[in-house]
Amino acid sequence: MYLKKVALVMPIFVLLSVSLFNPVYAIPAFARLHGVPCANCHTAWPQLNETGREFKESGYRFPDELDEEKTLSEFFEETFPISGVIVARPFDKKENGDHKIRALHEAEILVAGALGSKWSGSFEIEAEDETDFKPEVAGATLNYNYLPALNVQFAWGSYMESDAYGFLGDKFRLTRGHVKLIDEAFGKADGEGSLRSTRQSVGIYGRPVKNLFYNLGYSGIASDAEGEDASNLHARIAYDIKPGIMLGAFTINGENSTTDQGFMRNGIDFQADIGNARIQGAYLKAEDDILDGIGTEENNIFSLQSMYVFKQGKHPTWVPLVRYDSYERNDGLDVYDELTFNLTYYFSQNVKGYFEYWKQLDVPDGETENSRITFQIALAF
Repeated sequence: MYLKKVALVMPIFVLLSVSLFNPVYAIPAFARLHGVPCANCHTAWPQLNETGREFKESGYRFPDELDEEKTLSEFFEETFPISGVIVARPFDKKENGDHKIRALHEAEILVAGALGSKWSGSFEIEAEDETDFKPEVAGATLNYNYLPALNVQFAWGSYMESDAYGFLGDKFRLTRGHVKLIDEAFGKADGEGSLRSTRQSVGIYGRPVKNLFYNLGYSGIASDAEGEDASNLHARIAYDIKPGIMLGAFTINGENSTTDQGFMRNGIDFQADIGNARIQGAYLKAEDDILDGIGTEENNIFSLQSMYVFKQGKHPTWVPLVRYDSYERNDGLDVYDELTFNLTYYFSQNVKGYFEYWKQLDVPDGETENSRITFQIALAF
């Protein structure tokens, strides 16, 4: 059923990207340090282009800086490596819910950069209205950038923390709603977590050749800050078959020691840049041991997203985006289909506002379809 859905939906997204549209994770401190516009690394903030992916994977360094030694004092003298993000959500209304005026929705402080010729790191603190603006560490990494082919990462972050392609990592999303494929808990064996959940992990990543990226890691259960009885293994490869077109695959195999449930996540993904259009998609099959039972629960999911970046010179102006998510729950018995439409306008390279409409197209019998309209403004400085 899911392969048939992909076959039916894919041509629509290609047409939307190429015909109809055709005529949080930027860090401004990097632009200030290197004297380049945000568009140097971003197709549309926070999505990265090839230069941005290379910069991130190299430990926040450009190619001519790979062997550059930098002391701690020089690091702070060149630029204070702190950026901030303020998000306002003045209108947010669910069909089956109240209208909310979230005048200030979220505030973030981001610190990231390279130190010496081999070390780099990042640190993010955020406060949201949903948690009464209590500050919390949203993510942190410590990287040893030994070679382009071999980097070591210690992280409080997601499975795909080192991945810079922008669909399997939540830091690159352009919408209020999360890509469902990385937001779904499936059978909830992984501590009720998802692919985007923070967890303690250690891994290696890099590019043995220019067009092949890999990531191997060992991690704990979602949201367990101590990584107790960690036993999760994950692997990911992404191959650029030609400039702008990537095909990838990933797998996760873990066990929740608290509930004695094992789980697997196997998936494929792609990203294609066609002119100013970008199409991204992924399919995943999830298997979870049934709690206090015998056997496993299997669920499938795929997400497909298309966007087009209108530009003035090199800078984005209007960015329309459409995403389709289809997923299963309850061992495939419950099926959901959802549509997201987002229209973003960039007032400047690091200030944007958007209108977003999300709607459930299909829900299981007994549930009521829902929809949501959101207006949001974000500023990075």
